[in-house]
Amino acid sequence: MLKINRLYDILSSASVKHKAEQWTVYFSFFLFFGHLILIFLRNSFPDNILLSGLNPNYLAALYTPFSIILVYEVYLLILALPLSFSESIRKQYEIISLIIIRRVFKDISNFESFDQIAEQKEAILQIATDLGSGLLLFLLVGVFYHVSLKRKGLAAISDKEITKFITLKKQVSLFLVVVFTSLTFYAAYEFSTAAYRLIFYEVPFSLDLNVIFFVEFYTVMIFADVFIFIASFMFSQTYARLFRNAGFVSSTVILRISLSADPIYGGWIAAVALLTGILSQLIYVYLSKLEQKQTDG
Repeated sequence: MLKINRLYDILSSASVKHKAEQWTVYFSFFLFFGHLILIFLRNSFPDNILLSGLNPNYLAALYTPFSIILVYEVYLLILALPLSFSESIRKQYEIISLIIIRRVFKDISNFESFDQIAEQKEAILQIATDLGSGLLLFLLVGVFYHVSLKRKGLAAISDKEITKFITLKKQVSLFLVVVFTSLTFYAAYEFSTAAYRLIFYEVPFSLDLNVIFFVEFYTVMIFADVFIFIASFMFSQTYARLFRNAGFVSSTVILRISLSADPIYGGWIAAVALLTGILSQLIYVYLSKLEQKQTDG
């Protein structure tokens, strides 16, 4: 147990997270400018076979650093898991909102000019949908955070039980680090293979960059959340807490569904997931205060 705690403490230390943040920024800049250079070469030498499959729109380069930052946010999500269930869920909400907003860059980059976008109603509708749902998710994340602050000061489980529960969640967190690393390399392999086939064999690029890596990760998160939900029975058997945790798990399932849904509906389905989490947290705070008053009385 001590080794597990020590390993988690190292990964979650301020110095390690600071270095990870720095490398994320450096890598994002490197890929951003590298992508811009490739687009420039593609537009300068349109007959070049190796670059012919590349998107000629410079706005496509915005998608690349955004994706790297999203992967870093997943790393922070994993480290937040032992802190509290609410903090972990809030991180999941933040990531899904960033994924939806990222789609706007992808939508715009599919066209060679802004005039071309204006001529197609479906494109305008998709961009407006992604932008509108993304902003709504941004607002709902703030509401969830505000509601979560109200649970401070409520009666909690004993210090001994908290220590055991945190140790258990650290084990889950370290397991997710392994899964996270594996999925990152697998996603890089999928992308490289698809790009190689496009360049050398002219096989159409069919990989959906909007959901690569994240679909698999959110699937794993469902099982991780369910495991923590079941484990919480050992440390807290209050109705309010158990129902709230069940609501959080349901919210994670809905988030996973939003990633596989039609892009026109994905953002709004994710909003339903956030509303589920907000209501679960709000009801938990209300019932916990009633139980506390009854105990004090």
